[in-house]
Amino acid sequence: MESSVSMRRDGFQVGRSARGVAGWVDRHAPRIAAVAGAGYALAGTAYAVGLGDRLRYFDERVYVGLARDLVAGHGYTLDHVHPTAYRPPGYPFLLAAVDAAGGGIVAMRLLGVAAMVGLVWLAYRFGVLVSGRVAGALAALVTAGYPLLVFTAGTLYPQVHSAFLLLLGLYLGMRGTAADTGRRRWGYLLGAGVSFGVLILAVPTFGPSVLAVAGWLGWRAVRGRPDRARLAGLAPVVVLLAVTAVLPAVWCVRNAVRLHAFVPVSTNNGVNLLLGNSRNATTGGGRVTDISGYEDTARARGLSEVEQDAFYRDQAVDWIRAHPADAVTLYAGKVLNNFNFRNELATSGQNSPTRDLISALSFYPLLALFALRLALARRGRAGGVGGIGGLERLLIGIVLGNVLLLAVFYTRLRFRVPLDAVMIISSAAALADLFTRRTAPRTPDQSNSF
Repeated sequence: MESSVSMRRDGFQVGRSARGVAGWVDRHAPRIAAVAGAGYALAGTAYAVGLGDRLRYFDERVYVGLARDLVAGHGYTLDHVHPTAYRPPGYPFLLAAVDAAGGGIVAMRLLGVAAMVGLVWLAYRFGVLVSGRVAGALAALVTAGYPLLVFTAGTLYPQVHSAFLLLLGLYLGMRGTAADTGRRRWGYLLGAGVSFGVLILAVPTFGPSVLAVAGWLGWRAVRGRPDRARLAGLAPVVVLLAVTAVLPAVWCVRNAVRLHAFVPVSTNNGVNLLLGNSRNATTGGGRVTDISGYEDTARARGLSEVEQDAFYRDQAVDWIRAHPADAVTLYAGKVLNNFNFRNELATSGQNSPTRDLISALSFYPLLALFALRLALARRGRAGGVGGIGGLERLLIGIVLGNVLLLAVFYTRLRFRVPLDAVMIISSAAALADLFTRRTAPRTPDQSNSF
């Protein structure tokens, strides 16, 4: 009996302590997020400066070469002479802007640091929107310290920038389509459209995600309106889509003039499809897949860049049609490979057991919390009795949709980086839900109203 009373007393003390911690985090969430962003900014800057001018990966050298050719007046070219659309242009143009302003490699790395700081702030804002200030604070802290994001932000890859642009476009789009925005509406819509336009030109596979966001914003705008008022509710979404289309449309015109063909963004879709769907493709091969036989044929035929893209695409489709069972099995393996903690690297000497261990120890708890959030939502427990809200359903749909889309081509840990950034929001909500369910109620935030 005495032991039972002692256990109840201890449980009461633990409960009071947990309620106190939850309440403190709730009250100080904006400061916690600001400290997380500032802490990362200092550490990320030191990391970027420490890396210096050395380019460790092949893709880094390609992106920098494209940017510097632009600045030098050669145009968008891989060989200083012939125009190309082999790489999506969004990220090289951002690097070119830094280079034209007098910045070097380190300044280009700092562009990634700036995007990461913005991502920390957006993680906080979306955490608040989907679950409350405790989730927002946790999302900011996890984002600021997540090893894969920190590593990628210091590397000249577009993935952290694309995560920032995706969430920024969604946030501004929500503001621009809110009923009480007033005159600021058009500024928000312009910012959202430009963010999405640059995103599509940087990572074209996010095009369907942008359409999904627009569809969700449109549904949200007309929900509950009478029929005659729905057209007015959709008008801001139409403006958003129109602004989004401007930059990709300009690039299409450029490609039509310079390459004499309709190329929506880039001419590497064919090779990417072939790398993931051919006789030597494996679930984790990607860039290390041997496609030399196809490359030899393309060279022997003297195919142009556009013709080569079509040839590779046709070869991949032919292989899928000829080997449907193998193609389905390979696709399933590539879906699962999205959740791998490491990749076989094409750049020799860059494999690191320590880095792999850190990747595994940071990613799998995140994935477990994300899965828990989904499980609780199915039982109507996540985010309260009503389950998760529409915004979080959209974010989860973006993650799962891109997992399935990436597997059409090939999957790499680097391509998953933006999805991890989005997953952190729901995972933080799951952690906050576990932490606060029996401790303290969430304090609603006024920003949930838009």
